[in-house]
Amino acid sequence: MKAFAGSLRATLGCPDLGLDLGTANTVVYERGAGVIVSEPSVVAYDANDVVIAIGHAAKEMEGRATGKIRVVRPLQRGTISDFRGAHALVGKMVNRALTSRRRIAPRLVTSVPGCATDIECKAIQTAVRAAGARSVIYLPQAIAAAVGGGMDITSIRAQMIVDIGGGTTEIAILAQAGIIRMASVRVAGDELDEAIRQKLRATRFLVGPLTAERLKIELGYAGRPPGRRPIMVNGMDLDAHAPRAREVPETLVGEAMLNGIDRIVRGVVSVIERTAPDVAADLIETGITLTGGGACITGIAHEIGMRTGLPTTVAPDPLFCVARGAGEILGSPTLLERLRPHADRLTRWYQSLRIGMRESYSP
Repeated sequence: MKAFAGSLRATLGCPDLGLDLGTANTVVYERGAGVIVSEPSVVAYDANDVVIAIGHAAKEMEGRATGKIRVVRPLQRGTISDFRGAHALVGKMVNRALTSRRRIAPRLVTSVPGCATDIECKAIQTAVRAAGARSVIYLPQAIAAAVGGGMDITSIRAQMIVDIGGGTTEIAILAQAGIIRMASVRVAGDELDEAIRQKLRATRFLVGPLTAERLKIELGYAGRPPGRRPIMVNGMDLDAHAPRAREVPETLVGEAMLNGIDRIVRGVVSVIERTAPDVAADLIETGITLTGGGACITGIAHEIGMRTGLPTTVAPDPLFCVARGAGEILGSPTLLERLRPHADRLTRWYQSLRIGMRESYSP
């Protein structure tokens, strides 16, 4: 019967989509087609509170909007802060994913941060269902990231995933398709961007969020500075009270990011310190896999590896691991059956994460 249902879905062209509703970016993945949508999680409203732009178009307005336009990020630290904006964002991304095919309601797998409360989980569920999905399955973000990062989460040997996103860093040790220990650190890419802005402000120079993000990507690092040349950015000179261009050295960016990266690493170390000896022994062999945009920071894998004593690698295409993992899980009935939280067990499932395995770590 299951095989027949799967064949029928394929015949009808019913899409199976993995959705990463992230603080920084929203990504939609389809098994066999790859990443089909990837846009910033940004929404712009006009003076009448009507949505006028979503994704890249809205992000371009950030820091430049007039008094009549309001630009918001509907997700903050992995959870929904603007429900209407999140609804519009998810709807637009799903519609774009279905543009080239008949309008058939898709099945979706989407992820939920480990630090999300029951109310925040409900908000994510409502926003995703409002986009018109036929059915939605919710999984911990760390599990989706691990599968998307190429890890065999059904293995009996313990493995560690660290997903450094825009709003949170999800840390988990997995084995046998389950979570041994999990923690969420509410420090990630957005906080690093803000730290760079504040560091420059202390030198009497103001830059916008897009410029801070560019500095993080081009000059950010963990550990020792790689020795890259300064880059020229535009901003506001507070002493001259006028726009100016200024060279920013990588050491300034690295110093700004130092505290945030240290908190992320301490979160990883804290999870390892609380593991059983046999699990720790497995990690010596299996190591740590990094995913998310933060995994692209120069030197961060070496820094985590040095401070934990464990082999640490960056997954291929780390930005898309959560969405890819969600899509691959949906396309694997055997794995999906092992991971699927049944509707009548959903509340108990979240409670078990909160009570037994989940830690909201604030180093």
